[in-house]
Amino acid sequence: MVDIELPRGLVALQLSVYAARLRLVEHVRANGPVRNWNPGTDAEGADLQDACEVSQAVLQKAIDESGLEQKHGRRALRRALMAAGQQMPSQPGTRDPA
Repeated sequence: MVDIELPRGLVALQLSVYAARLRLVEHVRANGPVRNWNPGTDAEGADLQDACEVSQAVLQKAIDESGLEQKHGRRALRRALMAAGQQMPSQPGTRDPA
């Protein structure tokens, strides 16, 4: 495997995507099946989904601008980001890897 040197900012963005996904998953888990949601819970879920999509778009833009995906390939970059994210200390709203 190629050792990819990742900018801390890119790793931080990856962690923010993880955190956004986790908030969405926890919302769904806490509120049960979507068909049973009231309008307020549904709106909150939609906001969390939107935030998740925005985080992913920001990360993808940063990846595109970094040129790392073209240089190393998508799979290698994603693996490097996942590995680096597990090594960094948690940010607020994320869990420590167990």
